[in-house]
Amino acid sequence: MSNTTCWHCSNPAVGTVTARTPEGPRPVCCPGCAAAVETIYGLGLEDYYNVRESAAPIPDDSRMALNLALFSVPELVAPHLRSTPTGQQIRLQLSGLTCAACSWLIEKTLGDQTGVHNASVNLAGMTLSVDYEGEARVEDTARRIMRLGYGVSLLNAPHEKAAQQQEQRKLVGRLALAGLGAMQAMMYSTALYIGVFDGSDAIYEILFRIASLIVATPVVFYAGWPFFQGAISGLRGGRLTMDVPIALALLLAWAGSLVVMAMGGSHVYFDSAAMFVFFLLASRWLELRQRQAVHRAWHTLEETLPLAVRQYDVGNDNPWISTRQIVAGMSLVLYQGETVPCDGVIKQGHGAFDEAAITGESLPRDGVAGDTVRAASRLVEGNVVLEALGPPASSLVAKIGDQVERAQLERLSVVRDWQRVAPLFTLSVLCLSLFTFIWHWSSGPAQAFEYTLAVLVVTCPCALALAVPLTVTATLGSALQQGVLIASPRQFLSLPEIGGVIFDKTGTLTAGEFQLISSKCVTDDFSEPQLMAIASALEWQNPHPLAAPFQQRYRDPEVIEIEADQCGVTGFRGESRWRITGLPEQARDGATCLGLYQDEELRMVLSLADNLRSEAEGVLQDLVAQGMVVRMATGDNAVAAGKVAAHLPLQEWRADQTPQSKQEWIALLEQNQRQLMVGDGINDAGAMLAASVSVATGNATSLAQRAAGIFLLNDSLRALPRLAPLASACRHRIWQNLGWAFLYNLLAVPFAVAGWIPPWAAAIGMSASSLLVTLNATRMARWKL
Repeated sequence: MSNTTCWHCSNPAVGTVTARTPEGPRPVCCPGCAAAVETIYGLGLEDYYNVRESAAPIPDDSRMALNLALFSVPELVAPHLRSTPTGQQIRLQLSGLTCAACSWLIEKTLGDQTGVHNASVNLAGMTLSVDYEGEARVEDTARRIMRLGYGVSLLNAPHEKAAQQQEQRKLVGRLALAGLGAMQAMMYSTALYIGVFDGSDAIYEILFRIASLIVATPVVFYAGWPFFQGAISGLRGGRLTMDVPIALALLLAWAGSLVVMAMGGSHVYFDSAAMFVFFLLASRWLELRQRQAVHRAWHTLEETLPLAVRQYDVGNDNPWISTRQIVAGMSLVLYQGETVPCDGVIKQGHGAFDEAAITGESLPRDGVAGDTVRAASRLVEGNVVLEALGPPASSLVAKIGDQVERAQLERLSVVRDWQRVAPLFTLSVLCLSLFTFIWHWSSGPAQAFEYTLAVLVVTCPCALALAVPLTVTATLGSALQQGVLIASPRQFLSLPEIGGVIFDKTGTLTAGEFQLISSKCVTDDFSEPQLMAIASALEWQNPHPLAAPFQQRYRDPEVIEIEADQCGVTGFRGESRWRITGLPEQARDGATCLGLYQDEELRMVLSLADNLRSEAEGVLQDLVAQGMVVRMATGDNAVAAGKVAAHLPLQEWRADQTPQSKQEWIALLEQNQRQLMVGDGINDAGAMLAASVSVATGNATSLAQRAAGIFLLNDSLRALPRLAPLASACRHRIWQNLGWAFLYNLLAVPFAVAGWIPPWAAAIGMSASSLLVTLNATRMARWKL
């Protein structure tokens, strides 16, 4: 057994797995890396490995040129581009960001790029989303970002994880140096403060000051370099970021102390500068850990998908293919322990699937032939042959990724307001510092300088910048780990103000496990098997629960051009237009009725029955106990709706509702109280958009998922009553953090201006405020639904 490093990712390669290249086999750690290596060589991009493996140091300009070269290769960039109504969109990975001001600076810089319609930075995930009008100019975008001093790469690039680890190592190294330097500088300064040396020991007093200078200099200019870098980048872009007063305070403390020492003065601030750097870095390190933890939680689903999978071969060869080659209808082989790469239907075999990555459920679900399984599920027992329903990009995991991106890019009003006032806040701090210096000038330049330095330190707005984003990010990450995807933080935070809840019936309050109980031909033009085959063809790929009973039956292959809308499914067979839709006026005994039409002429009537969800009654009782008015709107007939309503604590319900009438009812209710809409079908999408908050169930159609602000990954309503308390806790934590940050500045600034707070105490107070906000925000990550 060989033991070397992977040619692609540099992880340990233990085993005999190799990748085929024109230069011979290369060792890799897994079949996924083998597929990646062979793809890169197949595109003629093998120089990538030559550049990456070079042991020679690369100057910054050369490194920038090499990084930009990757963005100039269409084959590398193309998989990351998405088409939009106005052009193209790309998501990129960033590094080197330290605060909300960095995000703001990048967005403003890219806003000036020709062809860029919108640029949004997600600080928690360290990602950038850019919308272009027309063709994307990614290389120009990357160049602008690099010139600002930040790193940029394609998402899931091989060096992305290494770059994040390197960023964390650098920060820890700077923090360690600052901690040691601050302690050492304090030791020397303590001797000076307590007056150990008298006139006869002046040489030792000078020696201690020189020692403080030697210790503090690397702390200020190496450990504190990120603050200088952020200030320089901001000023180059014509922006006043919050790093400007920090860098100014550090520079004044170090340079001012040097001048005082040269002139024989008695006050030096090397220890204060070192302590300031240490506490700032400690706060930034905790913030980085929180951001990376949430980043990992949000990308767990995407990272669990394999890069390669076995394609089913009758000859049992089962060759490995890249997951990018998967198309609808392709047969794949999965063995015990492997991860499902795409949504699919089991063709052969049976097994137990762990869906914890998607639903949060810890118990595996049994799957047999005919069952649907989701991408990112892990086969913990058994072997199966899977028929792919589409490529990985069309899977539920991909849709979750899109909605997570929606959540990350959505700007809450309080965040937008802070980003607007941040430059004004920084300018105010600088003006206040100048006022303090002028006001205390009569007490002597040294005293005025000390008071000014304290004002610059104490007003650092770190806590204000962290208060909202970290709290919301921790909450969203906690909810996602427990099977609730919050695609719209704005909708989520408005949950405590909701006065009523409207449920769809079919597939939402009912289990959605329909059974066909009767069928009746209206005319003799077609036999019942023929009509059933046409109905099955129309419903074959329809995700609505009413379509499930038809999907295991024989389908007519002559039915083509199938298209679903809010009211049913339409297709063509020969010259005839066939449609299956609801037929509520013919429903009997609480059953749901469908009609199959040929050219608007009814040919067949089908009756289906469904059962109430086991948790529905308890969930609705909990919502009523929270003071919400619970209603039901369904397109089904009054008999079927009444049968469900009789078993539930509904305060009002309406039957025979069209999608338009549902939407109008919600719009009417919204005039008095905010409403929450819970649904699963295409016909619920309009109502969801009309409601203040919308929730899609785990079995929801794609359109309903996209219309919803919250998506229950687990096909259960049990989490619904806990969402409002979670939102209340998140809002409470946000106001706690904002209140503390404002109160700290309100109390500390007057004392600093008055000269009652020395610089070293200001450094401790500012850092303690930031640490308190960070730790308070991370408490939301432990909330349990």
